[in-house]
Parts: sequence; structure tokens; C-alpha cells
Amino acid sequence: MKIERLPSSRDRRIGNGTYPPVAAVVGAGAWGTALATAFSRGGYCVNLWTRQARVVASIRDRRRNSAYLSDVQLPDGLTATTDLACALRGAEVVVMAVPSSALRVIARRIGPLLPADVPVLFASKGLELGSGAFMTEVAEAVFAGRLVGVLTGPGFAAEVTRGEPTVLTLAMAALSGQKTVGRGAREFAETFKARLASGGISVAVTDDVVGAQVGGALKNVIAIACGMAAGRGFGENARAAIITRGFEDMRKLAVALGGRAETLLGSCGAGDVFLTCASSQSRNYRLGVALARGDEPPAGVVEGINTAEAVRMLEQDADIDLRLPPVIRALWAHEISPEQALERLLGVD
Repeated sequence: MKIERLPSSRDRRIGNGTYPPVAAVVGAGAWGTALATAFSRGGYCVNLWTRQARVVASIRDRRRNSAYLSDVQLPDGLTATTDLACALRGAEVVVMAVPSSALRVIARRIGPLLPADVPVLFASKGLELGSGAFMTEVAEAVFAGRLVGVLTGPGFAAEVTRGEPTVLTLAMAALSGQKTVGRGAREFAETFKARLASGGISVAVTDDVVGAQVGGALKNVIAIACGMAAGRGFGENARAAIITRGFEDMRKLAVALGGRAETLLGSCGAGDVFLTCASSQSRNYRLGVALARGDEPPAGVVEGINTAEAVRMLEQDADIDLRLPPVIRALWAHEISPEQALERLLGVD
């Protein structure tokens, strides 16, 4: 059987005689492709993994992802493969950009293929359906002892791919650690931050993985609710009210789970909400519009629905009452109408 081989960093020596670092991006959806492009601009030799052979062929032959962002020319420093082991070979960092529903399965495949000292970052947003686990909790269960983190914050894939300015957040619990682990995490974060800066992405760094992930998850639920208001013809006042109540849900959940409320004032909270809740580029926002109008929902995974369901367990465990997720759950289950949902979202407490 022929073994697939991607060009390695040693095949792409830089003019000064050094070799570029290798980054593996697992998942070639719109966001994975956008991050892979930004990493390539930042000086990484990027291996992009996808299940789809036609996407690999399209990137190899046309420098375009035929399934996502097909109008964007991809850089030469980015290669694609369907061979997971091949994509991971030589990587100095791995970025998981698959839907949260598939994360645990693919993470288990990655574990035996990756040296223990290679950090893994999670760009998936949401909670694991069934367990209510954060992405870092999945990582800790699968990658015991490995340096892991979350890459989150506001960014539409098309704009990132075009190199437009973007601010993301890197959250790693190990940053607050002492001795070797803490030093290693801080060194990695500084190097990663510097490299992405040359790719058009500014990176804020925090050790509050709970706050960062609550923001990245619940913003999708808020976006669905804002889309519903727009779909019913409501104006900016309604959107502002929904965002305000959604922020209170974020704050309440983050603090109950040990996160910090001030983390949500950064790009991973406020920034992500403002972006996702005000644009039809957001799948979650478009879903809300469709639900309010009785139209067919947009194709593809809409993380906000899974998050609204998965957060139920966290609400119960933390003994807190959130406002938006229960309404979205009831609407999706056809227990209430869009009119009733909006009344609950916007009504006086």
C-alpha cells in the first residue's frame, strides 16, 4: 500500500536556512480552512486534514476548498490530506476545528499518533451533547497530561481567510501553573501569539478556560434568539434586550462554574456576541430568522441548538436558571411557537 507523504517543513527551507514550524489543522470546514490560511500567512507549514478526498484534490489542483470558501485562493504553504497520521507528522501544534459532536471520537484517534509534548488547541465552540462537557474537559479525558487550550473569539471565516484584522483569545489553564508546566505554557503562548500576528490575527491570552468557553458556546444561543427577533421584524431595541439577557446568562453560568465574569468582556465574550448576533453571515442567526418565519433551517451543523440542549445538564448541576437556552430548547422541540418564544425572551421578568 502506498504511504501518503505531505511536503514537510524540511522541504520548504526558508531563505535564511531555517525551516518553518509545522501546524496541523484537523477539520477543513470554513473555520478550519480559515485558520489554516492564517497560520500559513504566519509562517507555519500547514497540514489540513479532511475526510473528503474531493476537497484534498481541489486544494492540491486548484488551491481552493471546493466545499467551503470556494472563491478564496489558498496559499501555497497549505497542503491537505485525508490521512490523519500524515497530517500530524512533525506538527508542533495541532488545532482541532471539527464540530463539537465529533470532537471526542477524532481526539481519540489523534492521541496515539501524536508525541506527548505537542500542544492541542480546540477551535470548536459549544458543549458536548449528552455530557455537557466543555471542549477542554473532553481534552483532559482523552489527552491526560498534555498541554491543551482553546482558541476562540469572534471571526467570520471569509474575513480571516482574506487576511482582514481579527482578534481571537487563547485560553490555557496551564498558564497559571508554576514550574515547568506553567513556563512551557507561557512560552508556547508567546510564540504562538507572535506567529499569528504576522498572519493578521491578534491573540489575547488568558488562563480562564471556563469563561472563554462559556462565551464561545452561549453566544450561539443568543444569536439564534436575535435572529428570531429579526425574523419577526423587530428592531434594534429587541436585539439589545436579548443580548443583555444573554450576557446575564453567560455571566451567571461562568461564575457558577468557576470562571471569571470579566473574561466575558473580552473578545471571547462581548466581541463574539456582537459579531454573531448582528450579521446574516452567522448560521445561528440565520437559523433564528428561519425559525421565526417558519422557513427551512439552513443546512449544516448549527452549534447553538446543541449547546442549548447540552447546557441543560450544567444548569441542573449548578442549580441556576438561565433564560435563553430553555426557550430555544422548547421552540426546537415544538413545545412553543416562535411568538411564545419571543414573548418569553422579551417579556418583563
